Amino acid sequence: MRVLITWGSRLGGTEGIGRMLGDALGAEGFDVVLRPAREVHDLDGIDAVVLGGALYANRWHADARGLVERHLAELRRVPVWMFSSGPLDDSAEVKELPPPRMVRALMERVGALGHRTFGGRLEKGARDWMASQMAKTLSGDWRNPARIRAWGVELARALPDARPGQVVASPGGSIPRMIAYGLAGWALHAATALGLPAVFGAGAAAWLHALAAPLIFVAVAAAYFAPRGAQAPAVTAHAWTIGVAALDLGVVGAAARGDLELATSLGGFWLPLVLICAATRVTGAVREMLPFPTPSKPPRPGAPTAAAPRPA
Repeated sequence: MRVLITWGSRLGGTEGIGRMLGDALGAEGFDVVLRPAREVHDLDGIDAVVLGGALYANRWHADARGLVERHLAELRRVPVWMFSSGPLDDSAEVKELPPPRMVRALMERVGALGHRTFGGRLEKGARDWMASQMAKTLSGDWRNPARIRAWGVELARALPDARPGQVVASPGGSIPRMIAYGLAGWALHAATALGLPAVFGAGAAAWLHALAAPLIFVAVAAAYFAPRGAQAPAVTAHAWTIGVAALDLGVVGAAARGDLELATSLGGFWLPLVLICAATRVTGAVREMLPFPTPSKPPRPGAPTAAAPRPA
């Protein structure tokens, strides 16, 4: 049985966990393929996948997320497990940590059979600026090799009888829903743009509108990203921004005013677009950082759940 163990890792800690799992499965007789997520181009000949991602503020590494997006259909045809690496303390040893909101949504999209969170590693000499700042107080290696290998043994026991998990539909990610919320945001945005000049005059209204536009889209984005499974913040932000620009020019500019002069206005057109894009993306990213409730239903058959105790 050929098992792909792959990871998204910035500083090497998550990669180390993947290699420890590979050692454990290899010792149990499995044919293990170890590969960074960015280098996985297909799943030909793969019978099961273990995908890991480093956590940064409860967000999975982009390489791990990207692998799911690229190979979603293939992942749904094989048993999949996921793991996360990140806590720079012993919290992953004290209790079983549930997957963050973003990771749970990915698990449901592929029908993953289980998830495990392990401690992270942060070296004092980290070159990444943010990591170097954190390393001043949080440096250390919180990975527990014994617990990691024990989970690998659990996977080895589950793999022979494992089947692809059940995919959970996420209506929050539908394209029509994203479009509907974007249209609602644009309608409020356009009403503000048309209404303010009557009260404040054209010059002041343009700049007041530039301040109001991102606030409108913060509220709309907060509602849109509330359910799990919503489109990625970057995708949503760019889609909404392009939509607002097109509607502003086509409806507010050409239809209402009879020209496209709006496109020459920094405060009335370009600045609001930049702020709408930024506000949507930041709001979505913040939503992804929020904890997600652990489901009450029991785990699926074949999913290893028991945490291996840390040896004294």
